[in-house]
Amino acid sequence: MMNLMRIFSWIRLIRCLTFRRSWNFLKNYASYSISQWFDRYIHWGFPWTLSIEASGICNLHCPECPVGSHSLTRSAGLLRLHDYAQWLDESSPELFYLILYFQGEPLLNEDFAAMVKMAHQKRIYTITSTNAHFLTSELSENIIMAGLDEIVISLDGTDSLTYEKYRKGGSFDKATEGIRQLVAARKRSNRKNPFIRLQFIVMKHNQHQINKIQSLGKQLGVDAVELKSAQIYSPGDENGLLTDIPEFARYIKGEDSLLLMKNRRKRGCRRMWQGSVITWDGRLIPCCYDKDAVHSYGLLDSSTQVKTIWTSPNATIFRQNVMKSRDVYEICRNCGE
Repeated sequence: MMNLMRIFSWIRLIRCLTFRRSWNFLKNYASYSISQWFDRYIHWGFPWTLSIEASGICNLHCPECPVGSHSLTRSAGLLRLHDYAQWLDESSPELFYLILYFQGEPLLNEDFAAMVKMAHQKRIYTITSTNAHFLTSELSENIIMAGLDEIVISLDGTDSLTYEKYRKGGSFDKATEGIRQLVAARKRSNRKNPFIRLQFIVMKHNQHQINKIQSLGKQLGVDAVELKSAQIYSPGDENGLLTDIPEFARYIKGEDSLLLMKNRRKRGCRRMWQGSVITWDGRLIPCCYDKDAVHSYGLLDSSTQVKTIWTSPNATIFRQNVMKSRDVYEICRNCGE
């Protein structure tokens, strides 16, 4: 049976569509499809979705996260509200789906609720992802009233021992309490937003809790529980995280026991056509797999707009190369898109 709260979230998304946004979306979709069919690069339109990094820092130390493991080479920091407002204004005529996270914990940014409100006022669907440690009663109420449409909450265990094995520096009790605060705040406000999605990354140490996480999700009052395969960066799974359940295995072992992506596309990527990622300090990058912003299209500042960089030679060359072969870039070799 269809989840009623999910239906409400879809309705909110549909209401974000205007004629201009819909036309841009169709141009986007058509140009990618034509490029694939005829093996010829064509790109029309502007981003209908963006991921904007509210925070480049995190309170946890997850071993396969570039931020948590301190392997990220770019600088860490928090997005300034002024910069965010400028990017939003430039993009809003075509933009209708905003992902307010990339690396880091977005709720560490004290302007997060204000960012959601700005997007909501422009009829843009907003989604974020959090470890729930900062979901107090007050903050939960603030982001609900700001109009947040959807929230993904990471909870990779049904007890402290299992959860804290990967979410290092975290607290299972604090995370579950944050979820309860959010659910209670939504109930008090008598609103249908946000759609609350519990995300459980299936790993070797927690795979025995797949059924338990479904039960825990119901107890906590979330709208959906999502089981997700793990993405890792160590070439041989040195941390021993990968599950042996085939359904949730993202990789296969190649020569010398090195890991290779299963069912990887040879060329093309819809993400390159439909949207982009903006780091907290204003670098426009291809997608969420470019953690270190190695393939930056350009730097946004007071004189450079999102659309200008989106159509720049750097962006065009990157998309053209991906259309020819995804082996050109390392980030594409670890992507299941």
